[in-house]
Amino acid sequence: MDLGLEGKKVVISAATRGVGLVTARTFLEEGAEVAICGRRPGKGGKFTPGFQGEGHPLAQKGVAEAIEYLSEFGTAHGDVVDCADSDAVSAWVEKAANQMGGIDVVVSNASALGGRPNTRESWELSFNVDLMSSVASFEAALPWFRKAGGGAFVQTGSAAAIEDHPFGENLSYAAMKAALINTVHQLAHRHMAEGIRCNTVCPGPTFIEDGSWDLLEDYMPDYYDHNKGRHPAGRFGKPEEIANAIVFLASEKASWIMGENLTVDGGYTTHVKY
Repeated sequence: MDLGLEGKKVVISAATRGVGLVTARTFLEEGAEVAICGRRPGKGGKFTPGFQGEGHPLAQKGVAEAIEYLSEFGTAHGDVVDCADSDAVSAWVEKAANQMGGIDVVVSNASALGGRPNTRESWELSFNVDLMSSVASFEAALPWFRKAGGGAFVQTGSAAAIEDHPFGENLSYAAMKAALINTVHQLAHRHMAEGIRCNTVCPGPTFIEDGSWDLLEDYMPDYYDHNKGRHPAGRFGKPEEIANAIVFLASEKASWIMGENLTVDGGYTTHVKY
């Protein structure tokens, strides 16, 4: 199916690996031009992880490696951005728009994830990275959407926002993902008349090499097996399966879908979604 994305200008935050990277590749395969960002510069560049941490010990790649990989599929731009800094996010979106000559799609993908102590610092990090980076990216892109006569904003959420999925002490991850669903729904109703569609995709547990579940398989095998066993298919999701949903919602084939929260979890959540 031709999704009508040829020549579209796409901005994707936190896209140096995992779902973000695969989403960027999928847009490129559809003929779009892509601008991504990530915290880690890569290629041996200086990186200070800070309170958010480094993630999987093997996840050493950054923006440089991602752009090298993505350039095999099309035109890709990359910048080092800490999505906990809303001003930096806004500046990056503006830079990307000028590089590409506009913006047609924004995918807000940044997350501080969970697994931290339930402290004020954890809450502030989740608020800044998950929620406020999304707000900043939409607000920075809005003039460009209007200039283009419309656009699509897709937020990456989490099944943890719609069904309790405890992991350690931290409560902020699921709470901020739930707040994002509400925020995106409000944006959808506010801007649909301008041709700007806003939707959320909520993945269930997704296995990414050198990602969270890869780490948990090694360090918390009982927890890993329990969550894997909850899937009717007996496996975790694949990043391609999440990326395909994001790219579809961003395309003209989803022109009459707005304000939706699309759960992509292979049946991991069990409530009936009326």
